[in-house]
Amino acid sequence: MSSQTSVPPPASPMAEAETEVRDWAEMPLDALAAVFGKLDVAEILTGAGLVCRAWRRLAASDPTLWRRVDMCHQGDLLETEYAEAMARAAVDRAAGTMEAFWANTFWANDSSSIALMSAADNKIPQ
Repeated sequence: MSSQTSVPPPASPMAEAETEVRDWAEMPLDALAAVFGKLDVAEILTGAGLVCRAWRRLAASDPTLWRRVDMCHQGDLLETEYAEAMARAAVDRAAGTMEAFWANTFWANDSSSIALMSAADNKIPQ
């Protein structure tokens, strides 16, 4: 009885490139900040800023991402209970560097909304 062992064919360079693993947490911070700068508030807070520890750290600590916050075009997301929390996070993350904050009327005129808008006004230079 003869035993035959099958040797797999050599991998093509194309197949090797497809299996290459990239560690996105190692992405240079300046490049990552440029990408984050193209995203809106909701995309950073509910997606990109949650990918990994390095991305979360950048989203939380880089006030340049939060200088100009536009929450006017968030659609159904602003009809959820998370809208005010996202707006508050954006104001807080700006760390006093906020230049502009735009929002449609997506909250009732309650005391927490008024407090948030006051916080935004206090953080935007006049």
